[in-house]
Amino acid sequence: MYTSISEKVGLTFSKVKSPFQLPVKLKNSYRDFGFSSIFKKRDRRISGILFMIKKLTLFFILTIILFQVGCSTVIIRPWTPPYKSRSVHEIRVLLGKAEGDLQIRGEGIISVYDANDLLIKKGIDIISLDASRLKAPIRFVSQNMSLGYKSIKVRGAIHLIPQNQGPTLVVNVLPLEEYLLAVVPSEVPYSWPMEALKAQAICARTYAVREILNKKNAFYDVEATTNSQVYGGLEKEHPLTTKAVQDTTGVMAVFEENPIQAFFHSNSGGKTETPENIWGGKKVPYLSVVASEFDSAGDNFYWKETISQELINSKFSNLKLGEIQSIQVLSRTASGRVDLIELSGTDGSSRIRGKDFRQTLGAPVRSLRFGIQKEGNGFLIKGMGSGHGVGLSQWGSFGMAKENYNYVEILRHYYPGTDLARITR
Repeated sequence: MYTSISEKVGLTFSKVKSPFQLPVKLKNSYRDFGFSSIFKKRDRRISGILFMIKKLTLFFILTIILFQVGCSTVIIRPWTPPYKSRSVHEIRVLLGKAEGDLQIRGEGIISVYDANDLLIKKGIDIISLDASRLKAPIRFVSQNMSLGYKSIKVRGAIHLIPQNQGPTLVVNVLPLEEYLLAVVPSEVPYSWPMEALKAQAICARTYAVREILNKKNAFYDVEATTNSQVYGGLEKEHPLTTKAVQDTTGVMAVFEENPIQAFFHSNSGGKTETPENIWGGKKVPYLSVVASEFDSAGDNFYWKETISQELINSKFSNLKLGEIQSIQVLSRTASGRVDLIELSGTDGSSRIRGKDFRQTLGAPVRSLRFGIQKEGNGFLIKGMGSGHGVGLSQWGSFGMAKENYNYVEILRHYYPGTDLARITR
């Protein structure tokens, strides 16, 4: 049984001797001259000061220890963008591509400006135009700071950018932090634990900043779909995910002072994958294979699908194998994902990469952690997880947060060797 907080955390304090305390003999000699009362008053004052110092020291040491043990030491250093010509605090989101008639909606007055920022038109609630006749970029701004295009309502401005060949680009331009307010609840449920929401906010911010830096000469930075990260617009926002974004304002994950490739996916099926096995290229130090035991919390941890014989034959008809009779996994990656697969048919056999097999079949193959066998008039696929498997597993993050891991621990687990940094103005 511990008798004190200091004993509980393993701290002991020796008695502190006053730096002003005089030798006993000298002190007694002063007593002969009537100075004893002065020494007593002074010693009482010093003792009181030392007692307060001891209490404050204990308080600060305990605070540091409890902070380190309970929620990991968080060192968030400032980060300055390397490119001065383009602000990372503003992002351009491709909402769609328009051909022919389109409508931009708002509430109240909508103003339209040309590329020189000159007002060229005003309207109330709705402005309609023919995108195919547009010759130069224009910008829409609403009186109430929100606009609508098709089924999405957004903050910021909407730019229409005509192309020499092809459809007009519909691009939403808005502050980065406001963009994230609609991304986080579009990627994960707002009802998830706050630490998982914070981890997702930092991933989304990091991904966005990296895209902004890489796309400085393009017409847009990200798409509003899973091609980048899902952006559901103003109506997708929720107070809980807004809090997660605001509590981590400007914070992102970095490696050697650069924003990381903050890949994330739904469920790794128990183990994450390296990017070179999915997309090729070089190894990335912080995107290694890590165990993700808490993925089992997701309803997509285990899955199975039956693929008909007709669909298999149709999807792989370009291989000219005739009727496909067997599909065999030949090799797997270190994470257990299918690397090489062989399809055998009445007219021959062919070997293809697991990622190409999954891409060809599409949605039924939720991840590359699967096994396949012939069953009846088709093939039975049993698998684990959902998505490419690289980086943070969203369901793994959920499970870790449920077990009281904080967002720093979650990010360090899925992106080992990375640090946190805050974007400076």
